Amino acid sequence: MRCSLFRYFRVFALLLLIILGAFAFSSPLWANAPSGWAQDGLIKFQVFRNDSPLGVVMLRFNVDNDVYAVDTQTLFDYRIGPFSLYYYALRARDEWSGPLLLSARGMVNDDGEIFRVDGETGPDGFRFSGGEGEQLAPLGTSVPSTYWNTALTRASELIDLQYGRLRKITMTKAGPETILSKGERIEAERYQMRGELDLDIWYDKRGEWAKMSFTVDESDFEYVRIVPRAGDETRFLELESVKDIGSEEIRNVLRELE
Repeated sequence: MRCSLFRYFRVFALLLLIILGAFAFSSPLWANAPSGWAQDGLIKFQVFRNDSPLGVVMLRFNVDNDVYAVDTQTLFDYRIGPFSLYYYALRARDEWSGPLLLSARGMVNDDGEIFRVDGETGPDGFRFSGGEGEQLAPLGTSVPSTYWNTALTRASELIDLQYGRLRKITMTKAGPETILSKGERIEAERYQMRGELDLDIWYDKRGEWAKMSFTVDESDFEYVRIVPRAGDETRFLELESVKDIGSEEIRNVLRELE
């Protein structure tokens, strides 16, 4: 009798755990998240130029009062020996309510040249301004150039958060491939972007951004997803500080991240 009772409670406890786990996964918090949302809260890439390390890209995911916010940081420092030949820093933030883009900002320091983009959604679409004046992006067919949201795979226009342009693109599904992500071989779906920007991008089975590659001026660039280190979520620059950063400051941050 005691054995039967013990087995009964074990089965009951197991069923309770399954129900609670299913409830947590399907809770309203995640049910309303934009597609591609990283539930672990952080995505990190090591970036290579012609197979040599160039820098790090990180994305930090937060939700507050049903507003889903993603902070993006890109840091590149191209050196030969002790000499910095080129540096690049980007800080961006896009905010969403479910699938609806609410706002997006970007600040870029491209080897000393500063770019800023600010925009928010209104009744007529997503209105943003940058180096090329004010632009209007249609809702539903355009996404910011932060790449994490899988709505990109259905987009026909890209909101460029560096130059403040609305870029025409076409997205083609190339099919599943096995790639390296966080030190493991996984299956991911590959998409090809062509048009005003040409690149290939991969999303894993959870819909999370897993890899990207492109070619610029005969140099091949590859974003390889890696496991974040403890404390990486605190190693984001303030958006406004990007305009004053230089190659040495970028190198110091990269030392903490690499």
